[in-house]
Amino acid sequence: MRRTKYTILLLLLPLSLLAYDFQAGHLFYSILSEQEVEVTYEYPDAVKLYKRLRKLTIPAQVSDSDHTYQVVGIGRRAFHDCTKLRRISLPSTLRYIDSAALAELSSLDSLTLPDSLRRIGDEAFYRCTSLSYIDIPASVDSIGEQVFIGCTKLRRMSVAAENARYDSRQNCNGIIEKATGRLFATCTRTTLPDTLRWIDTQAFAYRSNIEEAFIPKGVKTIGYAAFAGCVALKTVTLPSTLDSLGEWAFYGCQSLKYIDLTEGLKTIPYNCFAECNDLREVTLPMSVDSLAQRAFYFSGIRIARLNNVRYIGASCFDGCRFLQSLYLSSNIEYIEPTALDNCTALERICIPVGQRKRIKKMIPKYYHKIIYEQ
Repeated sequence: MRRTKYTILLLLLPLSLLAYDFQAGHLFYSILSEQEVEVTYEYPDAVKLYKRLRKLTIPAQVSDSDHTYQVVGIGRRAFHDCTKLRRISLPSTLRYIDSAALAELSSLDSLTLPDSLRRIGDEAFYRCTSLSYIDIPASVDSIGEQVFIGCTKLRRMSVAAENARYDSRQNCNGIIEKATGRLFATCTRTTLPDTLRWIDTQAFAYRSNIEEAFIPKGVKTIGYAAFAGCVALKTVTLPSTLDSLGEWAFYGCQSLKYIDLTEGLKTIPYNCFAECNDLREVTLPMSVDSLAQRAFYFSGIRIARLNNVRYIGASCFDGCRFLQSLYLSSNIEYIEPTALDNCTALERICIPVGQRKRIKKMIPKYYHKIIYEQ
């Protein structure tokens, strides 16, 4: 019965996990054309073999049945989680490193990318926790999402000056897309150049060494989870040009005490300041008219001044056990029933004069006795 179940499981696996065309030496290959192959793996044999590797040289050419191919790629997840692999020599024929191809190689400490390389796929080097530097050659014209997330020891990051699409302007130690001014890859020593326009998804996520973030004028967007998990981050200075914060942008910034939100922002999105334990006070600009679900969930906020907010989402202040004073605007239209759950220290809900009857309908009855008009 056990053998039958295992056979059925293999049949259900995507064909891409099982496919390879031939083995040469200790590597498996998939044929792309009559002239080209990519390094791949066969499940489960190659996984067992690859995980034992400590050093690896990928050849420029490989032969099978008297036919010679050029090696042009490293396939999706080919060496994923090969934790013993410390050195990789890449061929001068390599054109792409596919999604998660070298992800979670926790022992890999250095890598030289060849001048032939054109594409780096999503999460290609995800959580390569020993990688110390990366230099992007001029030939690269496509870099995917979250390529270097979790590379906690990455200290140097640069792009060749001749690269047409990306740069590391002002020696910023990061990777910026030229056309958009989008910073999407960083390391432990990244600085923010004054020509920046956009801080992308998880650009600084879980960087434990960041204590202060001065966002230069000109930046309009801080993306999804851009500073999430920066546990040492204490202060953030936002520019007047900022008009968009991403969901989870400052989630889990446990040391963040205060943030001055600027005019132009229209909403505080989902989980944006959730679990910011040291956050004490927030004054929202007049441009902010909505607080999304869990915007300040389980944060340390004491005082919240919602100057022009019309809508407060579900669990927005849920678990804010230090919240003492909440100031609502005359424009408030709806408060989700769970918005103030577990606000055990709430002493005062301040509302504009003449609004008591209307606002009481939005607030749970157990808070009615602390509503004050002013």
